[in-house]
Amino acid sequence: MKRCDLHIHTVPSVSDCMFTYDKDVLLDYVEKTELDVIAITNHNLFDYSQFQEIKNSLPQIVVLPGIEVDLDNGHILVIANNDDGTLFDFNAKCEEVRNLIKTKDDDISYDTFMRIFGDLSRYLLIPHYEKEPKLHKDVISKLGRNIIAGEVSSVKKFIYMEKKESELTPVYFSDFRIEKGVTPDRYPVSHTFIDIDQVNINSLKLCLMDKTKVSLTSEKGVKLFQIFPNGQMLSTGLNIMFGKRSTGKTYTLNAIASRFSNKAKYIKQFELLNTSSSDSDQFENDLKVRQENSAEEFLHEFSIIVTDMLRTISADEDEIKLQKYIEAVMSSAQQSDINDVFSKSKLFNESNFKEINNDEIKKLVNAIQTLLESQQYKPLVSQYLNNDSLKALLKELIEQYWNNNTINLYYRDVNNMIKMVKDALQLKSAAPRIPNIDLYQYFINKKKREVFSLVAIAIKKNRTISTEKAGHFTISVSARPFVNATDLKSVGLKQVSLANAFSKYSNPIQYLEELKSVGIESDRIHKLFAAIDYNILNSSGLPVSGGERSEFNFLQKIKDAILCDILIIDEPESSFDNLFLKNEVNKFIKEMAENMPVIISTHNNTIGGSIKPDYILYTEKKIDADEVRFNIYSGYPTAKSLEDVNGNSIENYKITLNSLEAGEQAYSERKDIYETLKN
Repeated sequence: MKRCDLHIHTVPSVSDCMFTYDKDVLLDYVEKTELDVIAITNHNLFDYSQFQEIKNSLPQIVVLPGIEVDLDNGHILVIANNDDGTLFDFNAKCEEVRNLIKTKDDDISYDTFMRIFGDLSRYLLIPHYEKEPKLHKDVISKLGRNIIAGEVSSVKKFIYMEKKESELTPVYFSDFRIEKGVTPDRYPVSHTFIDIDQVNINSLKLCLMDKTKVSLTSEKGVKLFQIFPNGQMLSTGLNIMFGKRSTGKTYTLNAIASRFSNKAKYIKQFELLNTSSSDSDQFENDLKVRQENSAEEFLHEFSIIVTDMLRTISADEDEIKLQKYIEAVMSSAQQSDINDVFSKSKLFNESNFKEINNDEIKKLVNAIQTLLESQQYKPLVSQYLNNDSLKALLKELIEQYWNNNTINLYYRDVNNMIKMVKDALQLKSAAPRIPNIDLYQYFINKKKREVFSLVAIAIKKNRTISTEKAGHFTISVSARPFVNATDLKSVGLKQVSLANAFSKYSNPIQYLEELKSVGIESDRIHKLFAAIDYNILNSSGLPVSGGERSEFNFLQKIKDAILCDILIIDEPESSFDNLFLKNEVNKFIKEMAENMPVIISTHNNTIGGSIKPDYILYTEKKIDADEVRFNIYSGYPTAKSLEDVNGNSIENYKITLNSLEAGEQAYSERKDIYETLKN
């Protein structure tokens, strides 16, 4: 098995951050991490003379030439053989790339990439796959059989791709900038082991075609990976850490978390205990944020109705318009004797042309576009609707839409001319003019207000919106009427007086008008018709206690870890009882450990023993010449002894019994007590 790091940077470029290269750091990095194969892959450039210097300085390992290319908004590694003939040609091709990438925002197209590199079978191509910036799947598909492996950014993603047959072979490299001042304790250990003897591009490609020949460790089939430069390993599954107080458990967990930066989910000791009112408030706020989608979905259709009502003129305005119209008609009839040549002209009381409403045609266009663009249901749609027919219908509808728009433009021009003529005629005549009114719209508005009132009354009835199980807890989201003006402020309107508005709460139309008048933002008004409550219920259906809140919070944090690359938990037994640990926590942790590394520090036999870990670590504090040093022994749970990175060993049975049971004597005494109680 060869230890490979095929993604190393030694020259800064316009596409990269600035750093100062240090050859001594590279040599030390290769030696300390025991690398067998490296590739120099600078961003969009290849430094021929520097590469030859590096190659000559590392005769004991294989050094391959490469380049990391910005291709169609993604990154891809192009790695070649290191013989002189290949190097000369590869350098020329990389120079073309360098000349095309002038700024950090530049990239090259697929066609340009193909033109530059030509016969891709001569190279090992490794795209950013489960790593940002990812090479788009369409580009990978075009590259076809030239792509056999994909680079990942974490152990978790390596495990995922390794398990899934349809995925590329995963490779995990450092992406390390060989920078002056980097100390050995910060050397990356993101390396891939490949079961290969003679190293060249063809042999590497053959091995990468077989996932069984690729691993995170030197031993095939062993699910471990290196976490520290000193060689310390962790399982890709569930790790349990033991140790006496103040022996470096938390120190080690912190060091592991720092290796994963912001991609580690770290649940620290006592973090979950909610004891103060501020903790309780924070819990309620967190719960509200988590479940806000349920409330938004419930209120979504109502918010559309409210928005429409806000655009609709008020009932008072409609009634004033109607009254003016009726009065003008009556006055005109009563004063017909004073009509003159101006008032008798046809345009004097002419109505405006009503513009065509395009709302329905817009919905049809959007619906057809959705049918045409659907990928998931394309085969089903095609069974019943011919693609060409849909496109033809879409074309017709769009043309009709533009025709309607053209007609509306004519209507507006004509209406403007009618208004100008009517105004001029009115100046010449003493007869009253009948104002323009859209009676159809008047009755539409009236019906809208009636329906809105019914919906607004219905929306605030007591009901459960959604329930969701989380372990033995139930998350309940429910709606109810607001009970007073103070209750209204729970929506977040602390600075606005709502007492007068609430007095009209039973009359939706008046209430809506009052909310508008006090300056509530239009996109928040719909939230003031029904109160939304978020509750966590225990297995008995009752609101959770303070301790149960901590339990629920813990389960949620574990579930949140699915977005991270590692889950770290420091002594969960500090916050919970053994039954909860066994029945709830262990189950969730085991599920998480199937997809990502998990490490737990514990003194508790329910977590440490019953959970059946994949790997054990034991911390020990040593003082040598007044220097405190933390040592780690590790191994499989079934191993007779655990070993540190220097080969020193410690008896597994003894340390496990001491850590989880306070020693063999205490364990035997408790066992006797339990037997006595049982009988």
